[in-house]
Amino acid sequence: MAPASQALDAVVLEVRQVEIDGMVVQDASARLDLLDDKNTRLALKARSAALPDPVGRLTDLQLECSRPVVAEPRFGCEAGKFTARGGPLGSLDMNVTALMRTDTGITTFTGKGLKVAGTTAAIEGRLDPKGWQVKATTGEAAVSAFRKLAAPWFELPKDITGDGKVAVEGTLADAGDGLSADLTAKLSALDLTNEASTVVTDKLAAVARLKMAPRGQASQVVVNFKGTGGQALAGPILLDFGANPTDLEASGTLLGDDFTLASLRVSQKDLMEMTGSGHVNLAGDIPSLSGDFKLAKLQFPAAFSSYIAITLAASVLGDARTTGSLTGELSIVDNGVGSLHVLPKDLDLHADKGLLNLVGMNGEIFWAPTGSSTEARISKLGWRSGGAYGLSGGAAEIEFVAYGLNFALTHPTKVPVFDGAIAIDHFVMGNLGEKNMEVAFKGAVEPISMPLLAKAFGWPEFSGTLAAAIPAVTLKNDVLTFDGNVESQVFGGRIEGSNIRLQDPLGNFPRFFADVRARDLDLGLVTRTFEVGSITGKLEADVLGLELFAWTPQAFDARLATPKGDKSRHRISAKAVSSLSNVGGGGGGVVQALQSGVLKFFDEYNYDKLGIRCRLRGDVCEMSGVEPAPNGYYIVKGSGIPRIDIVGNQGRVRWSQLISTISTTELGGATVQ
Repeated sequence: MAPASQALDAVVLEVRQVEIDGMVVQDASARLDLLDDKNTRLALKARSAALPDPVGRLTDLQLECSRPVVAEPRFGCEAGKFTARGGPLGSLDMNVTALMRTDTGITTFTGKGLKVAGTTAAIEGRLDPKGWQVKATTGEAAVSAFRKLAAPWFELPKDITGDGKVAVEGTLADAGDGLSADLTAKLSALDLTNEASTVVTDKLAAVARLKMAPRGQASQVVVNFKGTGGQALAGPILLDFGANPTDLEASGTLLGDDFTLASLRVSQKDLMEMTGSGHVNLAGDIPSLSGDFKLAKLQFPAAFSSYIAITLAASVLGDARTTGSLTGELSIVDNGVGSLHVLPKDLDLHADKGLLNLVGMNGEIFWAPTGSSTEARISKLGWRSGGAYGLSGGAAEIEFVAYGLNFALTHPTKVPVFDGAIAIDHFVMGNLGEKNMEVAFKGAVEPISMPLLAKAFGWPEFSGTLAAAIPAVTLKNDVLTFDGNVESQVFGGRIEGSNIRLQDPLGNFPRFFADVRARDLDLGLVTRTFEVGSITGKLEADVLGLELFAWTPQAFDARLATPKGDKSRHRISAKAVSSLSNVGGGGGGVVQALQSGVLKFFDEYNYDKLGIRCRLRGDVCEMSGVEPAPNGYYIVKGSGIPRIDIVGNQGRVRWSQLISTISTTELGGATVQ
């Protein structure tokens, strides 16, 4: 009797260790099940496998293939399921295909449905005798999830918080000469901030790409960044990628922590075009940049809002409106500016807060830090017209040197103001913007029409001109001191200021001290200006021990009086009598007297002398006049016919009340009370 035949239904292969293209696999097994004449099934297992970075070591590897390919020279799987533990993701679970050709030594594979950072990814790869290549693409996921995944290789500072969306595409390869990479991240709705709020992104949309390729012991690196939407704040720099889309490309060589920046190009629409080269030291928490860069264009107003506005926010230029452009060169040394050379072209600046206006600025400006080996070079800056605090003027040009926080004119110059000018003999600033800032100035005011000045400052219209000598002025230890007297010609006479001192001049509560003396003033011009009625004669005034706090009077000894021996004609109108009588407290009686009796037939009266004194301490003014009078003091002492006296009877008056009384008198067109 013949024995029964036995069919082969499975083939099993077990291997303790095998190495495939540098990958070491341990305790591997392969089982091929022959299901029928046409169908087979393949199961591959391994206890562990050591793969190249960034995958690393995997355990419990298993491949279940429902459509294996066993047809020499082709071996593989057209539909399979692969699982494993370990690696950057912690576990792998995906649908795969793979094909190995024994005639060429090439293996290709794909994977789909891999769970990565809350999204899915697809991979495809190739192995051949020369090396390997893997490409991966993910869907859009939360930045926070990718941040956790990338932590072993790249980590943002721990105090940066926030989130957004990111999709990643990348290729890793090794052709036998080292690892190469091509990684792209597409960012959207990115909102990040650090603890100090000095680094902030708001709905940032951008695409970042990094390419690395081996070059001997180093790596060739190319970085591309395209900002297309949202905003980013980094210290004093605020970039609006919606208004100014940005395209940055940097290429160079990385060796250890040193990156040689062979080429940098930055293009920001309607803002900046810049190129340069240098070195970046990546050691430490903050990379250090050194290099030379050329500004082909820096366009305003976008340049002001992006690179300058935050730095000047608290200054008089904080709200500046700008137009025009700059070109130039910039040197960076260890993240600091080593030197600066810029050429403004038709640059306009209008600052409402400081009422500063410069139109049509052109020139050439050099700057270097203090202690630099670069010699300070002379800069030139000119403008077609300019003005400050309501004062306006024509074209001017200055020459100066600027280094560190210091600025100095190199020779005398004139700055036009209306129909006159400020002649500057000497002007130097040190420690600009710091608490220990120092200033030295000397010059003069060449005659300027008073009506123009009065209109600019909102004063009643003055007649005549203003001219003044400005002695040496210094700012040191936060005190502005005039080393001599300031003299000017106004109202037909002269005014002199002495002992002038200003503490905390740039603070919120400055303190001003001075002694002011006026001589030979024409009362006709004074009263015509302030519309108090007509008074003729001369006037002298002293305001001694003047002290202002936040520009509010705190103390002074003031005297306004007819000079002794004045021989000019002394006449005072009825309107002026009414105005002055209110100041002394006897206004009602004087007005009644003017409207009755013989006085009502006269419009003007003779006077011998007039004057008033006020000794202010705090908010109390001790009042007196030119001399004592019955029941008070003479403000105006009359003479001849017709004659009228104005007698004050208020000895102590609150300063605020006195100012209110003066303002309700017929000053500037107000009505007598």
